[in-house]
Amino acid sequence: MLPYLLASLPSPRLGETPETDPDAFLDTCGRFLGDDRAQELAAALGRDAAPSRAGGASAAARAWSELAAHVNDEIVRHRCARVGRDAAPHLQRPAGVRVDVRTGVREAFEAPNPAARERALDALRWRLADELAATELLGAAALVARAVQLGIAWRWAGWDADAGWATLEAHLRRIEQDATGEASEAAGG
Repeated sequence: MLPYLLASLPSPRLGETPETDPDAFLDTCGRFLGDDRAQELAAALGRDAAPSRAGGASAAARAWSELAAHVNDEIVRHRCARVGRDAAPHLQRPAGVRVDVRTGVREAFEAPNPAARERALDALRWRLADELAATELLGAAALVARAVQLGIAWRWAGWDADAGWATLEAHLRRIEQDATGEASEAAGG
């Protein structure tokens, strides 16, 4: 059943818009899987809370959660180091050490801008999903990996430079209004 399902789903490519939307993907998978597995796929897509690395989730979902935790912990370490905070309270502490992940996150944080950093981090996640899929090419691991990769591809497809500039402009106007309002209050009062 899973090989048929995998064959019927789009194979995403990094940087290209997927052929189907997240709802259609989850709908197709939901016809073949139980609610628990469909919820795991929604989490892998980034549409729901991540499944626990403890009991309850499938082995494939737990495996992805461990891989994602390696990436997330390295991101936390870098961000906390930048502001001089202790990272320990925020770490998920997955098993083992992934030198490739440490190197990938470090390189991503050396990117010239936040967009390049996000793309580098997503490329790392994509590679880790490929690694997960290779453990079970026609099984649950490949399906979870496909969901992760589709989630990344849909996120990239949703990035819009004009919308980003409009959001930045709105934030800058609000900051300017707050600063102007504080200056007038100080002068008048």
